[in-house]
Amino acid sequence: MKSLIFILPFLAFSYVAFAQQGCTDARATNFDLNAVENDGSCVYEQTSYTLDIITALPEVLRESSGLSFTDNQLWTHNDSGNENILYHIDSLSGEVQFTVTLSLGENEDWEDMAESDTHVFIGDFGNNEGDRTDLRIYKVPKSNLNQAVAISELITFSWPDQTDFTPNPLNHNFDCEAFFYFNDSLHLFSKNWEDNQTKHYVLPAEAGDYVAEQKETFNAGGLITSADVSEDGVVILLGYTQTAFNFFWLLFDYPDSNFFSGNKRKIDLGSFLNNSQTEAVVFRENGYGYVSAEVENIFNQRLMSFQTSQWTDPIIVGTDNLELDFSAKAFPNPFQNEIIVKGDFKNTNDWVFKLYNQVGEELHLEKGTFREDLIELQPDTHLPKGIYFLTARSGLKLMRFKLMK
Repeated sequence: MKSLIFILPFLAFSYVAFAQQGCTDARATNFDLNAVENDGSCVYEQTSYTLDIITALPEVLRESSGLSFTDNQLWTHNDSGNENILYHIDSLSGEVQFTVTLSLGENEDWEDMAESDTHVFIGDFGNNEGDRTDLRIYKVPKSNLNQAVAISELITFSWPDQTDFTPNPLNHNFDCEAFFYFNDSLHLFSKNWEDNQTKHYVLPAEAGDYVAEQKETFNAGGLITSADVSEDGVVILLGYTQTAFNFFWLLFDYPDSNFFSGNKRKIDLGSFLNNSQTEAVVFRENGYGYVSAEVENIFNQRLMSFQTSQWTDPIIVGTDNLELDFSAKAFPNPFQNEIIVKGDFKNTNDWVFKLYNQVGEELHLEKGTFREDLIELQPDTHLPKGIYFLTARSGLKLMRFKLMK
């Protein structure tokens, strides 16, 4: 009988002594069946994908630049020079359902939205000229989104590596149009006009004045215009080249919040002829999400959708590298008081779940609701923040999920 190994894009099992490192994604061209710890070396074939056009956006949203999907509602805003208004839009027709005006400041250059469990964030940090000294993020309680005027707090910041503020239009590395909330912090990604790379910065998610922390740099091969992170930790970067071709970068199986140290898969989306100028991206659920594009010359503003689970959901492979028909995911990631495992489980009673910390100690884990497609688990609520590994075994099938708290 062939043994089976469950290979996850979100996999790293570091408590195995001297665990072999390599590419752990079975979809990669250099997949190593014996690798246990992902070393970020995975290489992928060129991948093309067509976004599904849902609808044209109304005239008032000619410059849709940020998206947020929160409390089952889709929100957007326009970018520089427009009103300081958030628009709740219908996700099928694109029609405006409700508007909220922010109480603080003008829309100098709003570029992206992010959301935590309790707040939405609006990034006013667009910087085409490279000379801004008033970079800011608005923090709005979600409870205010049902009011005509929302009270907001202000996060102001500067880049740690910028010392020259001489205007240099579209020829510098200090523009920014992308961020998301993850693990109690805000993560920002620069739009480098000069070298087409992107720098990853981190800010506290609390009101105040800060110098952003620079963590890492990645050669994106284009201009990053939006970012988001899924419930199971997949990071998506949206962008386009200076020759008008759109793309995604999918980042997964990374250590801590070092997003550029894990798997990096590029998805080519075609040109402005197909999509117009893509400006905003947001996940909804299970790898499904939305992209908005602003008007660009003859190309109209529009709302589109995508699905990424075909590239990031886990798969089972055998020793002969044949893909078997099974997939599952564990979320939320980071988790708090509950871990949910969703997959095509035929007999949930056959699965044994265990939770380990980074040094391999088994931790207490309670089993909750069991269904054919979903299993709820409750870890110890007193676990400290850090990296954990969830295993699930049924006969010869073994799953390993890397999670954070």
